[in-house]
Amino acid sequence: MMTNQSFSILVWVKKSRLKNGISPLCMRITINKKRAEITTNRSIEPHLWDHKAQKVKGNSPATKDINRHLEAIRTALHSHQSRLVTMGKIVTAQMLKNEYLGKTTDRKTLGDAFKFFIERRKALKEKGKLSDTTLNKYEKTFEYVKQFIKKEYRVEDIQLSDINVSFMEDFAHYLLTNCDLGNNTAMKKIAQAKSVFIMAHGRGWIRTNPAALYKCNYEEDHPVRLEIDELHTIITKQIDLPRLSEARDCYVFMCFTGYAYIDVSGLTRANLFKGPNGGVWVTKNREKTNSAECVPLFPIPLGILQKYSNHPFCQQKGRLLPINSNQKFNAYLKEIADLCGIHKELTTHTARHTFATTVTLENGVPIETVSKMLGHKKLSTTQKYAKVTRKKINENMGQLKRKLFGQNDELLMLEIN
Repeated sequence: MMTNQSFSILVWVKKSRLKNGISPLCMRITINKKRAEITTNRSIEPHLWDHKAQKVKGNSPATKDINRHLEAIRTALHSHQSRLVTMGKIVTAQMLKNEYLGKTTDRKTLGDAFKFFIERRKALKEKGKLSDTTLNKYEKTFEYVKQFIKKEYRVEDIQLSDINVSFMEDFAHYLLTNCDLGNNTAMKKIAQAKSVFIMAHGRGWIRTNPAALYKCNYEEDHPVRLEIDELHTIITKQIDLPRLSEARDCYVFMCFTGYAYIDVSGLTRANLFKGPNGGVWVTKNREKTNSAECVPLFPIPLGILQKYSNHPFCQQKGRLLPINSNQKFNAYLKEIADLCGIHKELTTHTARHTFATTVTLENGVPIETVSKMLGHKKLSTTQKYAKVTRKKINENMGQLKRKLFGQNDELLMLEIN
């Protein structure tokens, strides 16, 4: 890093361009005896310029305005010079002039960084290494960032070098208040924005990462799932309307496989195969993570597939299930919940949580097996489903009771005086 550069700024009256009694004020940048000139966009009568004090004489409002303007330019130049030196660059007068005028080719904005980041992810998607869902989330976060910058800074974009450490905190506040996002949703947007800053820092576009110190604080998630009796109610409920009956069957299929809506809607016969024991299994790479979900089919989901094997929609589309658009499907699930007297919001997420907890974990399936069937890349992702439930407490304490006391319940009876 070069630290012994000579650096000076000089303002003078350019008398050679005198017109109607006034001349423009010009500014000269000198670094190591090399010069560059910029215009100040201000003009005065030459005799009003105080060369020694480097300011316009007098106290009129117009004079004060010009002096404030000149000082603002000096401050900006000093700021750019200091930043460039800190970044380890060998600063020249022309480079500093270009920085001030915004003409540098290597100076990036936050918008530039997001666009570069998203273009890289689009390339991964085209290679099948990233899902549409994940890409859409980054694009949505970029939209939130643009809205925030416009509201907070009243500009369309902002230089990466002008972003300070309070940016992420202010952005989080904007998401939680102006956009009315839930805490965990807002934190996910923040985490995606942090990824862009990490990339920009890694590529040398910024000297330090202003988002590095911001920690995402997630609230504990309590996934909604059905109890076994509620699932039984939905399975056995007599539903005469075909659209609701079909939606119910698709939902039950999700409860016994853990598949999300986007994955179930795309299932074809190519996703079925015979497992090690000769039973029918279903497999598909998750759209969200591109990791495989592979699940053996119990009699109920297998019976549902057989029920719709000749359904006109399935025949025409080559699909295993007659599932509607996500919007219609969720609307139908609300009707089904009302019909079954279930006071929970039925969604495709609820079905996935039901499979993870009620169907598998509560019945002794190891969490490692559940994680694999859900297509999770990390076991920690599955652990949010492994919360201890009352059923598990009852079972575990029942086992402990039998171990400590056998079948002799009389030992458990205590008289309380």
